[in-house]
Amino acid sequence: MSPPDLKKAIHGFSVNRGEFGAASRGVAALKSVLANIGFPSQATRRALVACYELAMNIVIHANSGEVTAVIDNGRLEVIARDVGPGIPDIELAMQDGYSTAPAEIRDLGFGAGMGLPNTKRVSDELEVDTRVGYGTTVRALIVPKERDLVGPPYFHSVRLDSSRCKGCTNCIKGCPTEAIRVRAGKALILEDRCIDCGECIRRCPNQAKFAASSSWEELDDYDYKVALVAPSFYGQFGDSDPGKVAGALIGPGGFDEVFNVARAADLASRLMREYVEKTPRPRPLISPACPVILRLIQVKFPSLLDHVIPCEAPMEIAAWMVKTRLSRELPNKKVGVFFITPCPAKVTASRQPVGRGRSLVDGTIPVSRAYLWVREHLDQARPVLFPDSTGLGMGWGRSGGEMAAVGVSGLAVDGISAVASVLEEIEKGQFQDIDFIEAQACTGGCVGGPLTVENPFVARLRIRTLAVKHRASAPDPAVFSVPSDEPSVWFTQPLLPRPVYKLDEDPDKASEMRARIDKVEQELPGLDCGACGAPTCRALAEDAVLGRGSVWDCVFKLREKLQELSQEVTRLSAILPPAMGVGRGVEGPEGPGGEPPLEIGKETKGQ
Repeated sequence: MSPPDLKKAIHGFSVNRGEFGAASRGVAALKSVLANIGFPSQATRRALVACYELAMNIVIHANSGEVTAVIDNGRLEVIARDVGPGIPDIELAMQDGYSTAPAEIRDLGFGAGMGLPNTKRVSDELEVDTRVGYGTTVRALIVPKERDLVGPPYFHSVRLDSSRCKGCTNCIKGCPTEAIRVRAGKALILEDRCIDCGECIRRCPNQAKFAASSSWEELDDYDYKVALVAPSFYGQFGDSDPGKVAGALIGPGGFDEVFNVARAADLASRLMREYVEKTPRPRPLISPACPVILRLIQVKFPSLLDHVIPCEAPMEIAAWMVKTRLSRELPNKKVGVFFITPCPAKVTASRQPVGRGRSLVDGTIPVSRAYLWVREHLDQARPVLFPDSTGLGMGWGRSGGEMAAVGVSGLAVDGISAVASVLEEIEKGQFQDIDFIEAQACTGGCVGGPLTVENPFVARLRIRTLAVKHRASAPDPAVFSVPSDEPSVWFTQPLLPRPVYKLDEDPDKASEMRARIDKVEQELPGLDCGACGAPTCRALAEDAVLGRGSVWDCVFKLREKLQELSQEVTRLSAILPPAMGVGRGVEGPEGPGGEPPLEIGKETKGQ
């Protein structure tokens, strides 16, 4: 792909003193522009940090100003011009922590004196031109180091049953990547954008969305079957001992063994704690445990991929622990390892894992299906040993439990919208004083997965109670015996971005398409009502330019057009043919268009 040949401004916005929201919106819009033209992810991250810091400098120190992004032969220049007091001492202003921000700004958490220093750190070149009493112009140059490698297409576990779909548009509003449209009365999933979070499954009132997991009958394909049971599964049962719940899974037609994933969570906690302590940069580091968040970062926040701790999730570590042991104990048996999953993302992770070539998990059974099995066999169940992990390992099933188990300072965020907002702040260079981010797509953590059956708040309380009750329990010996450099517990392949928002391979064409999208969006009402089948007016504008929709899908635009046509029909219906007399209705004697009528048999001028 060749870079654009011409120097051109691709984005710009104005801000005034105190307009913090305008600065954030301008940075978010720049991110969208850079994604559309395919600007490399790491260079995008640096550009967003520079843009944010320079815009905030205007908001805090100047009277007003504007920020412009200019592309020039593949390089990006962020230019901030302001009208304000200027900078009396540039050398002093470039020092970390030096700030002239007033006290009221500092009380809001801004003005820490890192604006220009941070901009310099992320820029390849930085130029500051200031005039005291008049204002300042800052130019930050961002030069991409290399183009992005791109990951392969997704396997998707979230599927659509069109026969059940009523075209109600409930699903399009909840999708975090705007991956769903409604066309011809049926939902349509844009597979390149879907991250298998399962929000559409949760929201669909007609059960038209489902997770394509393993069937219970697939257990018969194996000589020895092992159920990997996560802590969230025990949160579904309030009236039964966890040991008996696990025992109900074992028996004819079921499993031969149950392995509690909390044992692997204890090991993952140790590995992640060591990684955080030994890795000073970048900050904050992000947990790899939730596969939805990994895919969200690949699609919407690819510049943060190097923030992800490259440790396998407990599900994969548990499968490795089981298969390593059984390869010695049952060398001639075909062993099948099945994860009892609370979400479709784990199904996808078992079929197309992130960070490794092939998963060790052979299949996935939804929590809802395993729950029914347990209820049917609970009375005849023989309890198994419980617990066989620490209480901290059990706590991984709820939001905040993972961070407590890892044992480092950090932030626990649950709910995909909340996680996305935190990732947006990290992209701007915020939260660098935080070591660790626990990020879970489902509200409440895994107990809130779309394939669970219990109220997530009730299940979360049960998990917390179990964790406290067994806080002194001993961990699996593997927690201490597995060396930190064991390859099987770490990613073996790089995390790659998935640039699904790129409009065209040619940046010039992408910029042109972006301009057309902006123009179409301005013509739309801006209500984001979803009646057109797209989640927002912006999404409809993109669809119209990309040829997968029409501006007339908007009912408001269509109504305006029908009103115009109705008026035109009314006007035309009042026009009488010349043979019917002089009276020509609303047109008057001059005829249509104001031209005098041509009288037959009379010469016209010029004949």
